[in-house]
Amino acid sequence: MPAYEQYTEDATLTAIAIAYSNPAYALIADKVLPRKPVDDLSYRYTVYPEARHFTVPDTRIGRRSSVRTIELEGDEVSSKCEDYGLGIPLDNDTIMKAEKKGRDPRKDAVALSANLMLLDREVRVADLAFDAANYHANHKVQLAGTDQISDYHNSDPINLLKEMLDGCFMRPNRLVLGHTAWSSLSSHPAIVASVNRNAGDKGIATRQAVADLFEVQEVLVGVGRVNVNKPGQAANIGRIWGNHIAGLFIDETVTPDTGGMTFGLTAQYGGRVGGTKPLDIGLRGGLMVRAGESVDEVIIAKRAGFLIEDAVQE
Repeated sequence: MPAYEQYTEDATLTAIAIAYSNPAYALIADKVLPRKPVDDLSYRYTVYPEARHFTVPDTRIGRRSSVRTIELEGDEVSSKCEDYGLGIPLDNDTIMKAEKKGRDPRKDAVALSANLMLLDREVRVADLAFDAANYHANHKVQLAGTDQISDYHNSDPINLLKEMLDGCFMRPNRLVLGHTAWSSLSSHPAIVASVNRNAGDKGIATRQAVADLFEVQEVLVGVGRVNVNKPGQAANIGRIWGNHIAGLFIDETVTPDTGGMTFGLTAQYGGRVGGTKPLDIGLRGGLMVRAGESVDEVIIAKRAGFLIEDAVQE
């Protein structure tokens, strides 16, 4: 096959690309901004004015009157899925040596590519979810000093979270925390005392107990790590999710086509793919193995969530 031709999609490699992922507890991007299919790379979704679903019209009808009408006015937003992927070059000598030992380096390469691709998505979603610009001014607060949840003697996480939850137009059904924030919140004496019915001086609250306490469906904790330095620099492994807390209202039924109220979602064009392309390298050539996907992470409703920045001291 000429080197200029497109990648040949491989069913086995595509299956690996779909199946390969970090442990479920490590990456939470798909629950923070759920994937929703779109029919084209370019797509549209509608954002309605704040008052659209809260203003009650006069619904009375006279016996000989026409039914009053309302307009479905909204701002149609155009967006586009971006292609994300990675390739790993393999020379044929390496492939043949590995095959003699019963290994397929193509599978190893597509698995590594898929893993790094998902790690990149986790970073993108974390940056969006913890970006104060994606929340209404009334639904965000930045803590400092004794107000931070890590101060067990002075902070009041229960009242703080209740106020933030109740202040949103759509009460969040998911709490999203970085690992450091969750570690402090789950051990806070006020939280422990509330869920364990004790003095609060011993014990750790479970995610389900905290979810029940604040009447949300789920508590999501981002525990993933990433090298924050650029390639070529000394490794500096840090947390993907910072020391913040977000509350999000996520409606899994909402898609760009159907519309509806949800904090955000991920538009996805097609599925995850894996494939190979011949390379003109070395004496015996080789292959470029790649995995990729086409997605677009979008924030739709700023009043359907809240953000507590610097919830704990780093």
